[in-house]
Amino acid sequence: MTIVAGLPLVILLVTLGGFWLRVALLGLSLAGLYEFYRALSKKVLAIHFSGYLVAVLYYLLVIGYGSLAYLLVILSAFMLLTFSMLVIFYQKISVQDSLITIGGFFYIPFLLSFIYFVREENIYFVWLIFISASASDTCAYLVGRTLGRHKLMGTPSPGKTWEGCVGGVLGAALVGLLYGHIVGGALSAVVISIMGAAFSQFGDLFASAIKRSAGIKDFGRILPGHGGVLDRFDSIIVTAPVVYMVMIGIGYLGI
Repeated sequence: MTIVAGLPLVILLVTLGGFWLRVALLGLSLAGLYEFYRALSKKVLAIHFSGYLVAVLYYLLVIGYGSLAYLLVILSAFMLLTFSMLVIFYQKISVQDSLITIGGFFYIPFLLSFIYFVREENIYFVWLIFISASASDTCAYLVGRTLGRHKLMGTPSPGKTWEGCVGGVLGAALVGLLYGHIVGGALSAVVISIMGAAFSQFGDLFASAIKRSAGIKDFGRILPGHGGVLDRFDSIIVTAPVVYMVMIGIGYLGI
């Protein structure tokens, strides 16, 4: 029910794009960062606030003004601030905490921002981020439950099967094909959906690895019935940059 209730808002924000989409992605990023930091550091640390600060500056200045100079200055300042805090508060902050702070920014706010970049390039392709991730997740679950025989061993989710993984990619390709026929560019939509679906599963497995390492079941409880922001968006976080890269590649190849 939570996802269904939030769907109109997602459609509205993505359709609007621009400032309102950046604000929405920033809000998701800050919530995701909090869950990430709490899961791995087990407590709130002063060094984490440099991650929140750079996320705000990144969305409002770097993306808002599209300046490479802003990006270089903000990222450099972020790294230097994080390293300085590690030295100054060495007795209270570990090297692991500083790396978690830096990694959290690149994993969540940075990768999520590609939803905005795809939206600004092509409003039709941006929906393939959500289509490929959702279709892959749903089809992988259904195929895995009905036909799954060969376990995906050696992964953070041993319950997953190879049949489910393949079914997820093929299901996303079919949904992408249908979407492409409706809006145009069926071949491009299928290629993007296949790549997006494949990497969305890596996103899910990566989030599972983090939770297993942290010894938790869910990242949070902000979304009733779905856990936290990262539990709901783990696949989309990884799918967004993949769709952007494939979209750019398709543009160069003229597909």
